[in-house]
Amino acid sequence: MKKERTFEEELADTKVEIGHGSVYADLGLKNYEEMETKSNLVIEIGKAIKKRKLTQTQAAEIFNISQPKLSELLSGRFRGYSVERLIHFLNELGQDVDIVVKSKPRNRKARVSVYHFSNETRTTIPMSAKGHSPN
Repeated sequence: MKKERTFEEELADTKVEIGHGSVYADLGLKNYEEMETKSNLVIEIGKAIKKRKLTQTQAAEIFNISQPKLSELLSGRFRGYSVERLIHFLNELGQDVDIVVKSKPRNRKARVSVYHFSNETRTTIPMSAKGHSPN
């Protein structure tokens, strides 16, 4: 009969791999930065729908898509949507979307970040495509 291993024994055999800061990069997707950007935009769409107290059916009508398609989108299945279309959905929900282009520091690769700016708290919350805070 096989002896049961203790938690410490199991833990000692555990291998840890440091990720890229993006689940999409860790999955090996070529377009991981775009996927991360879309993911962050979908999160903001969900927040805006809740803030306006809309049902999925009402929001879907605003977007001119079916409720099942909106449900899939909000569940993370957004491959068929462009960044531009997701931005359009945010605009339809009364959200401004600003795109800022700036030079990057020399010590890192260029990136795309999505930020949530709250008028109530006057704070900017970074939702970076790579999990880094903005510089």
